[in-house]
Amino acid sequence: MATVLEQFAANVSGSGKGGEELLALHLLDTLGAFYAGGETEETGLLRALTVSVPGAPAALGSGLLDTLAYRIAVIRNTEIDDIHMGSCVTPGSVVVPVALTIAEKLGEPNPATFARSLAAGYEAMTRLSLAVGGATILYRGVWPTFFAGPVGAAAVASVLLGLDSARTTDALSMALMLTSGATGGHGAASPRWILLGQAARAGVFAALAASKGMRGDAMLLDGDWLQRTHGIACDPSFLVAPVEGAGAITTISYKPWCSAKQGMAAIDGFRRVLKKRTIEAIKSVKVAVPPAYVGMIGHRNAAKGRIERITGAAYQLALAAYNPAMLDDVLRPDLTGDAKIAAFMPRIEIVADPALAPYFPKHYPARVEATLADGTTITELVTDAAGDPERTLSATELRTKFHRHADPVLGNADAATLAGAAMAATTDAAALATVLAAFAR
Repeated sequence: MATVLEQFAANVSGSGKGGEELLALHLLDTLGAFYAGGETEETGLLRALTVSVPGAPAALGSGLLDTLAYRIAVIRNTEIDDIHMGSCVTPGSVVVPVALTIAEKLGEPNPATFARSLAAGYEAMTRLSLAVGGATILYRGVWPTFFAGPVGAAAVASVLLGLDSARTTDALSMALMLTSGATGGHGAASPRWILLGQAARAGVFAALAASKGMRGDAMLLDGDWLQRTHGIACDPSFLVAPVEGAGAITTISYKPWCSAKQGMAAIDGFRRVLKKRTIEAIKSVKVAVPPAYVGMIGHRNAAKGRIERITGAAYQLALAAYNPAMLDDVLRPDLTGDAKIAAFMPRIEIVADPALAPYFPKHYPARVEATLADGTTITELVTDAAGDPERTLSATELRTKFHRHADPVLGNADAATLAGAAMAATTDAAALATVLAAFAR
């Protein structure tokens, strides 16, 4: 009988049939994040890692593995990349740059193989994170994307390298051996983004090692290895269940704004309120969310740093009220000194509501209750936010989002060419070649 890892490898390798169009849209969306991430303060720190000075060689070189680690870090630090809610993993930030970087290196791109590699990565990351309860262990300090990143990268690389099922099992096994998951605190100059890149780098290394004859342990997940070594329970049913339809790619959410996913429904609900009443008519706002993530989005640390301004719901709602264009800005400057924003933020309360807990983690809901000056209230319950599978963004909306982020870097004409190529890259060799060339530049 096949082991858990062998069944997992078979599922990963055979996923994605019929999902080429969706895969292309997530490719486009992730490319937009790549161009958006070029000027963040975190990317500035990443660039410093590529520079050597006397007595200190560069931490990141120009080789394949270092290049993909850098690209992953640039994409993930934007917080506009895609996310799978049930597992709380952000697969596109790992899967897409790994696939593009390796395909570029291999040359002669094959769109069908490229599409299968994307599907394999999405399948591997979401399944593994579901198996370990990613949406729950996040709040005890285990970052699901960091945990699943090596395995996702190994799955992508295994397809592109043409590994058979046995060698893919070896690659996934070695990638698991290189898995951590916990990055520690996230203060100024946090290394979390490049650590994710390094985790994915390790996964690609595992696949390359398997292709050269290194062997993993196919029995790794048949016992309690994860529990003994990482203190994490693993439910193998998520790994061995047959792939349904096009697989995991049909369950991934897009982000219409730059925000932690846990705050997206609150923004969406408040924007609905603002369509019914002007901001001047609103006296106070109460946002209720599941207890699991109230602490994550309920803080008042917006002046502390960029990530705090991306996660804090009070700051996000204040932007929605007085400077909505800034919801799209991944640089997220500090506007806490603006008189209107400073006055409005204390009128926003973020509370835990156990009644919303049953929705989580399949949904990340929020109930927004606005009290008006006359004492009446407007309530909006959002269980499926804009961008979720039940309210997915259209190809036109995703292309518009891409242009908002890519045009300032590439110019409208080149961005339009790249967008068109990305949307055909999983079925057309010339289009894929165009994307690879652009990404390499």
